[in-house]
Amino acid sequence: MKYCDFCEKVRSAVSEVYGDEAAICVTDVTKNNGLILKGLVIQRKESRISPTIYLEQFYAMYEDGTTFGEVIKRIMACDRRYTGADINVEMFLDFDRMKERIIYKVVNRKMNSELLKSVPYIKWNDLAIVFCCLMESGYDGYATVLVRNEHIRSWDTDAGELYELASVNTPKLMADEIDDIESIISHMLGERSSGAEEDRDGGPDGISSAMYVLTNERRIFGATCMLYSAYIRELAMTCDSDLYILPSSIHEVILLPFHGSCDEDYMRTMVREINETQVDVEDRLSDNIYYYDRGTDEIRVVAG
Repeated sequence: MKYCDFCEKVRSAVSEVYGDEAAICVTDVTKNNGLILKGLVIQRKESRISPTIYLEQFYAMYEDGTTFGEVIKRIMACDRRYTGADINVEMFLDFDRMKERIIYKVVNRKMNSELLKSVPYIKWNDLAIVFCCLMESGYDGYATVLVRNEHIRSWDTDAGELYELASVNTPKLMADEIDDIESIISHMLGERSSGAEEDRDGGPDGISSAMYVLTNERRIFGATCMLYSAYIRELAMTCDSDLYILPSSIHEVILLPFHGSCDEDYMRTMVREINETQVDVEDRLSDNIYYYDRGTDEIRVVAG
C-alpha cells in the first residue's frame, strides 16, 4: 500500500470510530528544517485542543508486518494519551500569565526560511532564535507551543520583549548541563572510565579527544545552551583556551578546547558528514562550526 493510500485509510478508519464526535483530517505539517510530515488531526467538538498524530512511524510499523487493525489500535491509544494532556488554552491567550513560560531555542536560519516568515525571531550567527511557550502536560510532563506572529499581535508584544523574557526563563526552565564524552560513554556502558589520566590530545587529524557535551537537563533543544551557559566560559578558563563548538544536533553541542594544531577544515567536514549520515533532518542544526573567544566572551561562525 502506498503511503498516501495508507494515510487516507487511517483517516477513514478513525473517522468511523469517532463518528460525529470529532472531525478527522490528514494534513501536511512543517517541522524544523522544512521537514514535512503527515499529521492526523483529531478535532473534538467539545475541545479547543486538536491532537496531531504523525503517521510516518505507523506506516513503518505497517510496512514491517503490523496488521492495519493493530496500527489503528496504537493510533487510538496515542490519541488517548494526548487527550489526557492538561494544556491550559485559556492561560496561553493571557500574555501576563505566559510571561514566565516564554523560552527560546535556536534553529537553522536558511533551512527554516519559510517558517521564519510566520514567527518572530532574532538572528544569531547563521541561526535564528525563535520562541516557545513551555506548557505543563499530563502526557509527557511538558509540551511546547511555538510562538507565531498572530500570537505576538494578540499579546501586543514583539521579538525584543520575548527575547528579554526568554533570556531569564530558559536558564531556569531548561537548566544547562555539561559532561565530558568519556564519562558519557562510560555511563552508557555501565563502566568506569578507563585511561582518564592518559594524554587527551591524540584525536584524528589534530583534534583533541578532550571533548565535552553541552545540553540541558531535558535533553531537548539543548544546543540553545550556547546562548546562556556559564559552562562555556568556565571551561575556557579552566583549560586556559578558547573553544571550538561543534553542532552535534539541535539537542546538544560539543565543546573542544582550541590548540594550534586543530584542523578546522577537518572538523567542518566531519560535522557535515555526520549531519548527512547520522542526524535526522529535523534534528540538524548547522553544517558550520563555531568559535568561542574567551577574551570577548562571544561566539562566532568559523569562516570556511
